[in-house]
Amino acid sequence: MIKFDFNSLTSMLGETVKHSSEVEGNAMKQVTFLSLMTVLGAVGAMQTPFWGVLLYYTLAMLRPQHLWDWALDGSIRWSLLAAMITLLSFWLHLSRLIKRSAFNGMVTMIILYALLVMFSTITAFNPQIAQGWAIEYAKVMIIAVVASMVIEHFWQIRLLALMVLLMLGYIAWEINFLYFFQGGRLNIFHYGYGGLDNNGAGLLLAMGIPFAYCFALSPDRGWFRWWSVAAAVLGLVMIHAVMMTYSRGAMLATAVGIVWVLVHHRPRWQSGAAAIGLVLVLSVMAGPQIQERFLSTTNFKTDASALSRFESWNAAWQIAWENPILGKGIRNSNQYTRNFGADYQGRTIHNQYLQIAADTGIPAAALYLFMLAFGMWNFRRARMMCRDAIGSAPDEDAKRRIDHASRICLACQASLLIFIFDGMFLSLEMFEPPWLLMVIAGVLPRVMRSHLDNLCSVDEDEQEHAQSTDPGPSVGVMPALPKPVLRRTA
Repeated sequence: MIKFDFNSLTSMLGETVKHSSEVEGNAMKQVTFLSLMTVLGAVGAMQTPFWGVLLYYTLAMLRPQHLWDWALDGSIRWSLLAAMITLLSFWLHLSRLIKRSAFNGMVTMIILYALLVMFSTITAFNPQIAQGWAIEYAKVMIIAVVASMVIEHFWQIRLLALMVLLMLGYIAWEINFLYFFQGGRLNIFHYGYGGLDNNGAGLLLAMGIPFAYCFALSPDRGWFRWWSVAAAVLGLVMIHAVMMTYSRGAMLATAVGIVWVLVHHRPRWQSGAAAIGLVLVLSVMAGPQIQERFLSTTNFKTDASALSRFESWNAAWQIAWENPILGKGIRNSNQYTRNFGADYQGRTIHNQYLQIAADTGIPAAALYLFMLAFGMWNFRRARMMCRDAIGSAPDEDAKRRIDHASRICLACQASLLIFIFDGMFLSLEMFEPPWLLMVIAGVLPRVMRSHLDNLCSVDEDEQEHAQSTDPGPSVGVMPALPKPVLRRTA
């Protein structure tokens, strides 16, 4: 005979209601946050389109539909909404932007690349597959062109860099929270993140690490100094999150990016101390399984995963030379890789550059590589401009700010380098972060020149006052040399 326990049933129902209320409360927090951020971004975008661009790339980095999938209504596409706000704002301010903005080499190449993608879509062997991917391409390309015309000031670039650090740092924090406080959950390894597998998620997080470096050395003083410590902590959190993906490509790319930063950091004794500290910290953070996974990269000649990628790379190379001008069509080459030696039908090529060559043609792949190289070169140009401007700084505060601007350029360069390196092992044509970095690289020389001119200029009233009170050089004393002029790097 079954005994009905009314008290137990009441208690169970009470716990269920309590849990449901907590879930609804948390869901309301996420929806409220995204709604408030979207409204503020829309209001700001009506004043200047930059706030729409910032809103769009914030959502592109955060990917809230995946992070809070349990809380959000799937019918609302937040990223699409941000894109619409950005385009509306751009249209409203189009006349002013055309007058004030100047096309640069990068945006011209982005438009040429978009044309090649369009022609490849038209001539695709399977237009239905190509058109689906082309829609995503169009969103990425259009926002990139808009952003290139909208970004006009260095504080906007600094804010974009800060946004990348905060968004990717928050994702890494959530990943670490699941691991340390919810029974060692490795969701990032098993399920990836934001539509990316563990390798793509590892690359996403790795690209944020250099920005922790530049903000950890922030020129702010006083109460704002705490931000440097917070940025350093976020950097370590992101490094550990990359390790938890067990992605060898992401770990190798992270190492390349860190070495790049340390080699170019000054003074050198700080680089040496930081290198020793990182080695000690990483030896503690990386457990035996992670160390074994990382060291297995040396066994690429016998590793099954590496061998399968070699096969797909060889297949992509043959497909590219069979259709050298416009390729098979966007993501059409995956349907043919098995015919050229890949291990199974529909095999992704797992190489950004060979994927583009096979899908869109060799000219498109060459242009894409040139855009990446041009971006690295522009970041270097901006860093050299900062180096030349240090001697013209009127005071110590200006020197610190110029130095910080140089570190932001170095962080952008290292982040792009991480993508370039890991792109040899992944196919992520519509991945937003590298396109944002290429946009920044395109506008940076012009924006940096204006920023440095403002920092190194001396107020005219101060000059007149100094001239009126200066009695002239004393007998036997050499007059002061004129202030050096900021050299504009070509």
